[in-house]
Amino acid sequence: MYIRVSEIPGGGLDVFASRGKASIPRVLEGMDPAPLRELRLVDADLFLTVESGDIWIEGSFEARGEGVCDRCSDPVTLRLGKAFQTFLTPKSRDRAPAASVELHEEDLDVGYYDGTGVETDDILWEQVALELPLKVVCSEACRGVCPVCGKNRNLDTCTCVAGEAKGPFEILKNLKGKKE
Repeated sequence: MYIRVSEIPGGGLDVFASRGKASIPRVLEGMDPAPLRELRLVDADLFLTVESGDIWIEGSFEARGEGVCDRCSDPVTLRLGKAFQTFLTPKSRDRAPAASVELHEEDLDVGYYDGTGVETDDILWEQVALELPLKVVCSEACRGVCPVCGKNRNLDTCTCVAGEAKGPFEILKNLKGKKE
């Protein structure tokens, strides 16, 4: 949902209180949740304030995702969430040349907007995407699938010896030295 800077009152704007909490589940529609199969936004808060044309954003979210464990292929349900703060300044504002600017840690939360308004869904998409895991695991103690016999080592024990499995290129060893 697009919010114009002129719509933000002096005391700030609570986006979901003013637009309705019913819109929260639809915020992530169209977002690629990879490596998860599905991702739903359960709760979100977003508070915008304007000061001298700059937009200060404070928010939080809670999301639930479903995927498959990368180690054992069991279904996994994850809970994601965090509180965040960010700062948006108009793109048109004069900035110092890039060669003469030293970035500090607090500068990493600065973004730019077109000067007329901001798309709140994009802000939440970015924050949710930053919380997505690189690998989905059912637990840190997951032992995965045996590469030899294919058993889920979390459920069954196997007597396979490491290195026992033949690789896909094993047959090429027999070709060495043979000529037709």
